Amino acid sequence: MDAFTGLFGPGLEWSIPGLYVLAALMTRVVSAPEPAWRMARVASLAAMLIALVAAIMAVFTASASAPVQLAGTAGLVLVTFLGWVIVRFAAPYLAGEPCQTRFLCGVSITLASAALVSTTDNLAVLALAWSATSLGLQPLLTLYPHRPRAERAAHKHFMSARLADITMLGAVVLIAWQSGSLSLTALSATPSLTPLPTGLTIAAMLLAITAIVRCAMLPLHGWVLQVMEAPTPVSALLHAGVVNLGGLVLIKMAWLINESWAAQWLLLLAGGLSTAIAAVAMIAQSNIKVRLAWSTCAQMGFMLVECALGAWHLALLHLLGHSLYKAFAFLNAGDRVVRARRARLCPNVSGAMSPWLVAPLVAAALLVPILHGLNRLEGSWAVFALISLIALAPLLTGMRPQHGGAALRSGLTAAAIVALGLLWHLLFDSFMAPLLHSERTTGQILWVSGLFTLLLLFQGWLRAGRRSRWLHQALANGLYLDDLINRLPGLRRPRFGEHRPVGPALQEQERTS
Repeated sequence: MDAFTGLFGPGLEWSIPGLYVLAALMTRVVSAPEPAWRMARVASLAAMLIALVAAIMAVFTASASAPVQLAGTAGLVLVTFLGWVIVRFAAPYLAGEPCQTRFLCGVSITLASAALVSTTDNLAVLALAWSATSLGLQPLLTLYPHRPRAERAAHKHFMSARLADITMLGAVVLIAWQSGSLSLTALSATPSLTPLPTGLTIAAMLLAITAIVRCAMLPLHGWVLQVMEAPTPVSALLHAGVVNLGGLVLIKMAWLINESWAAQWLLLLAGGLSTAIAAVAMIAQSNIKVRLAWSTCAQMGFMLVECALGAWHLALLHLLGHSLYKAFAFLNAGDRVVRARRARLCPNVSGAMSPWLVAPLVAAALLVPILHGLNRLEGSWAVFALISLIALAPLLTGMRPQHGGAALRSGLTAAAIVALGLLWHLLFDSFMAPLLHSERTTGQILWVSGLFTLLLLFQGWLRAGRRSRWLHQALANGLYLDDLINRLPGLRRPRFGEHRPVGPALQEQERTS
């Protein structure tokens, strides 16, 4: 029983992946969509309730030596809640579509795999479940197979996922060889190894590369932008519950990343540059869903930066908050179109404080952790101050002082965010003390501060209207980075769309499938 618990999760949590798998099997058995929807709703509701009970039990039985279980339980509650919301939303959304049973089967498999990633204490099972998540997502990306862009996005997703599988397999083999264990709890409790053995150093770098690929960091981000051909519930599941699994896995493997400067710099470089490019590319987008996709790239990059800096509790908070926001944003995309017509993102209207004037003030504040924090603040507090300032900078530069109520709301929102972050930091500073109090170099802090300072200044310059037509076009196309990936031989074939039936033939194929 102990071995079973270690593989699939403690207590009640092991039953949640089983519920989703059972729902997927029953969906394939029944032919009518209505019974399939009923089973999916019952399974998703039961899974969410079980996850909530498991979370309550974990709170009362938690110990300071269980950060892995904490991250897993939080991820499980998030996955089951998102599954329940998405299934309820998708029922009327896909009413009358011939692909309903395929959607339910794919969603159930994806949720089962994501839940297993959250609950398992075995690194090999985690790697297999992470791979199964992409395999369950694959048919969801081609629910409308007659769309060439959907086929292209699915093919690119498949290629990048298999690359991540190879690097993750290498990391698992090296960790098992060097440590002799695959238990995440046991590995996280091992004493610090200084210097880190070569095998574990390579494993940490492979794990960082896996997270970079899975989180769709640039330049392997193109498929995230092109999956907009899939239905909105699929986009919500992808951006809120699948892409961010990379952050959850890194939190579970924090003991290894904390010891490897090479892995930290990989995450800092890939995450920081992806955040900067995606944040400015998002400004030039006119399509709401594509803008949200660029936002996901930027947010995932920032989460990787938090992991690299050792702010594991802030990365977990960011993961939870971003998932809930992005699910709401995609499921509410229709209303966003109406609101986008009324006002652009942080417009520079007459009488408003120019972002070009506010940005240097906020950018100067980003230097506080460098000038004072490193000498006067303990390490984890300095990192907390730096990340908080970066997170609040867009809100502060978007204030409009001519509207007293809006300025007051922005100030109260900023104060509430700081209070929430401070409370979260105080709660987890003792609980995750072994992970949070690892040292970070001055060079890493300087890189993050300098990069985000330049980003903030450049965003202020763009929002002030100081951009040429060619620059706007380049930003709208993501600096053409995805075009470079499209030229790779493995992504030129098949010729998308040519082998797909259309018209009555497509409808007949959908009915028989």
